[in-house]
Order: sequence, then C-alpha cells, then structure tokens
Amino acid sequence: MELRNMFKKLFGRNPAVSNEPIEVNHFVSLNQSVNLLQAADETNYKSLFVRVCIDSIAENAAKLKPKVLYKGKTGDEKLQRLLEISPNEYMNAFEFLYKVVTCWATDNNAFIFIKRNKDSGEIEGLYPVNYSNCEFVEYHGELYVRFTFMTGFRMTVAYTDLCHMRRFFGPNDLFGESNEETLKQQVGLINIVNKGLATAVNANNRLKGILKMNLNLKQEDIKANQEQFVKDYMTISNSGGVAALDSRMDYIELKNNSTVADNEQMKVLRNDVMQYFHISENILLSKYSEDEWNAFYESVIEPIAIRLGLEMTRKIFTKHELAFGNRIVFEANRLQYMSSTSKVNLLKETMPLGIFDVDEAREVFNMAPLPEGKGKRRLQSLNFVNYDTADEYQLGGIGKAEPNKQKDDGKGGEEGEQE
Repeated sequence: MELRNMFKKLFGRNPAVSNEPIEVNHFVSLNQSVNLLQAADETNYKSLFVRVCIDSIAENAAKLKPKVLYKGKTGDEKLQRLLEISPNEYMNAFEFLYKVVTCWATDNNAFIFIKRNKDSGEIEGLYPVNYSNCEFVEYHGELYVRFTFMTGFRMTVAYTDLCHMRRFFGPNDLFGESNEETLKQQVGLINIVNKGLATAVNANNRLKGILKMNLNLKQEDIKANQEQFVKDYMTISNSGGVAALDSRMDYIELKNNSTVADNEQMKVLRNDVMQYFHISENILLSKYSEDEWNAFYESVIEPIAIRLGLEMTRKIFTKHELAFGNRIVFEANRLQYMSSTSKVNLLKETMPLGIFDVDEAREVFNMAPLPEGKGKRRLQSLNFVNYDTADEYQLGGIGKAEPNKQKDDGKGGEEGEQE
C-alpha cells in the first residue's frame, strides 16, 4: 500500500492506471535500434570492496553545496531551499545526493525526476528514480523515457522532466555503458578469493583423520575409542604432538591443503577496482593527505559537481530563464581538508588582499558566522593600492606627473627646440 502511495505521490496517478502514450514508438538512435537499459543486478554492489569504493565517492559527493544563481548572485530562494535542505519529502539534501551518486556509480546512469506544479510550473520536488529497466521512446516527435519498476508498474516520463547523469558515455548514444561486463571478472575473482579464505578459516571444523579399528567392535565401543583418542592426542594438552597406538587401531591422516591468494594477488584485484572508480587506498581508509584529497576532488568529486550543475541547470530552467543568467552550481569547501598550519598560512597571505571576508575566513576553521552580518566586511592591508591611483597615492595627490607638451609654431623640429 505504501509503495502505491509513493508512486501516486511522484507521478500523480494510481500505478494500476496506465500512463503509456497511445502512439509510442521505439526511439532509434544512430547506433541502436532499441535503446533499452537493464538496471544493474546487485552482484557488484554486494561485493564489500566495490560497495566501499562507491560509498566513499557518494559520501564525499554528498557534501557538495548547491547554489542557485541569477547573474552570478543569489537566485530563486525557494529552489535554493529545496536543493539545500530537502529535495523531496522522503530524504534530505545529503541523502538525495548520496543516492543519486550511488545509482550513478553502480549503474553508470542516474535519473532524477523533476516534479512540477501543474498550474504554476514551479518545482515541487526532485526524486531519484530506481528502475528495473528503462527505454527511450518517441511520442509525437518528443523524447520520453519509459520506466518499468521492480513491482511491474510502468511509467513514461518526458525526457525534459528528467535529469540524466551518465558515466562511460561512449559506445551508446543515450545511455552510459553498464558496469556489468567491465567489472564482472574482477568482482568474480574477488568473490572466489573470499570464499577460499572462508574455506581455509573453517578448515579446523573438517575431518582431519580416520581412526581404523582392527577388531570387530560394537558401535558404542568404536565411539568410546574415538572420544578417548581425541581426548588423549588431539587437544592442546598433547604438547608433544605424538600419538602412541597398539595393533588394535590405525590412524590415517587426511591432508587438507587449502590454497588462498596471497597479498600481492589480492592487491592487484583491488587496484583494478580502485582504478575503475578513480579512487586510492588512502581515500578508502580516510587517511589521505592534502595532496591526495585534492587529487581525489579534482578527478572524481569535481566532475560529479559539474555534471550535476549543468544537467540540473538545463533541465530545471527554461530557455528564457537561461538567457537571463539562471544557473545551478555545486560547490565544495576544499579548504576544510587542509591542515591547521596550511589554513593559517593561507589566510595570512590572502586576507590582506581582501579575497575573503571575515565569515569566509571563519568558515575555513569550521566556525559559525558572526551575528547580524558583522562578518561580511573585508579587511585589506593599506600596503596595497589601486593600480589606477598608484601615482597619486605615492605623491600624496600633489604634483601628479603630466605628459610633456611641446609648443607647435609651425616650424621645424630643430627651430622649435631653439625657441
């Protein structure tokens, strides 16, 4: 019942009612006659190492700060609150970005449904779309995406109402290339190694030998001899590790040679996965340096921020609004990952130039802004002056140099100079 309510909440109708356009056609692109995408199965995401890689990317990307701008200044405040606090009623802004990036990294495709008010056209919510499969279709010359959900419900949505993030956007004309084939071998080998390690760990629970009785004994006597043998020779108290038997019984040892991958082999497998996601071991272990964080930010987080900003900008705003300079950007305070010494040195060098205001400088140290807007002022050293007024400042406003003017009396240069 709750799932039906969510479906109706997002799309404004009961899922039992078809919303399929009557004359829908498969959309044929340049290289694909059918543009159908099957959602990735859970094999890759169930792998502990793959999940840790994706989680590290999503956790850090979710720290991005959305900003709605109008001609470089603060734009639509209602949209800003939506993006910054709660894009929809089911998740906050952090969870929203985390889910979008997780879908994107897992499937190399992520869709965000833009729900608009039918009357005013205002944005009411932004929803990440989980699907079983989706397909690009065409209706009256317009591009649509037909989603089939795991419950069997189906919904067709105009592509203009969807933000679409793609990764490995190469072979396919419309979708990002799936991770299934690329990661299949590496994840499969990691799973095999993990199973082998579990087998080796559980080897102590397996049969280690056979105690052969050379006499015909009753079952209870065989059991009693077995228990006595284990008690005498296969406990920690048998420090010598030697068993003494007479001719009534023989002990036959069973060899159990479990083979597991060594550290170097595991390292190769993990490096392949880390390289695939452009992530390093120190990032995964949260023990990165400033340089390592900057490299991770520039190669992974910043491209995500650019993708999100551009896609939301072009899908949320109309052409008219875009022409007037409306933009959505995602920013990150990279300075918070600097050491205290680096932060102090940075502010010492830049504050005198008026680059930061007081509140921005406080933010570098994770401090709250000053009350009543007192932190909006900028401090600047008097040792720096405007280039255009440098001469006047240096001479105190007196005796400002003027270009030499030469008297022109119509005579030649030499005669003029003599006069």
